[in-house]
Amino acid sequence: HISVEVASSWMDVGGSTIVLADASGRVGINPRLAYFVSPTAYVILTAMLFISGYFFVESMALAATQRLPADYLVTLSTISFVVMISGGLVTMRLIAEEKSRGTLEIALTAPVTETQFVLGKFAATLVLLLFQLAVTGGFVLIISRYGQVDRGAILCGFAGVLLVGSVIYAMGLFVSSLCTSQVTAGMITFVLGLLLTVVQVAYENVAAKEWYHPLLRAFALSEHVQDFL
Repeated sequence: HISVEVASSWMDVGGSTIVLADASGRVGINPRLAYFVSPTAYVILTAMLFISGYFFVESMALAATQRLPADYLVTLSTISFVVMISGGLVTMRLIAEEKSRGTLEIALTAPVTETQFVLGKFAATLVLLLFQLAVTGGFVLIISRYGQVDRGAILCGFAGVLLVGSVIYAMGLFVSSLCTSQVTAGMITFVLGLLLTVVQVAYENVAAKEWYHPLLRAFALSEHVQDFL
């Protein structure tokens, strides 16, 4: 639901995430995030831990077999991929559900501007993303028990994943604002995330001399985040 704080009291307006505002228009996030009282967050977290955990174990086993230093790059790349694919689930309800229920107009009558309203929605998705990254940080603790960890490199890697997620969630929020059906918004965002993955594969397999190679590079998110990994 969306909750708006007016004169230190809560008024439930209905919706999927929340914007907090007081009479002066300051915006924050309701601690009672709707993500964590619905199955969506737990489905995403379970998928994230299962998929990234599998590749983490495989990469560590390979490093141990070949007596090589542990490489966390594979795990970070996997986390980034899951974030891109799951973006539709996270963002599909943000505004589309408000429009379908007819509560968007009510929410916009609260003492917040449209910009603050949208930023509050976006901030809520980032909280969920940060929680996902915090959970996967357990892999780093496992590595640290058996050797030294380059904390700077790990933090840069997580920052890169955070930026990728921010791009996907911003796209999903925009798509959600255009749709009245949350299912449609989720599917479109999923397809966009999939297309960005396809663009990355195409960029890696197209000869650099091709005229459209720079264009593919511009839309290849993984290419831009490589400096962080």
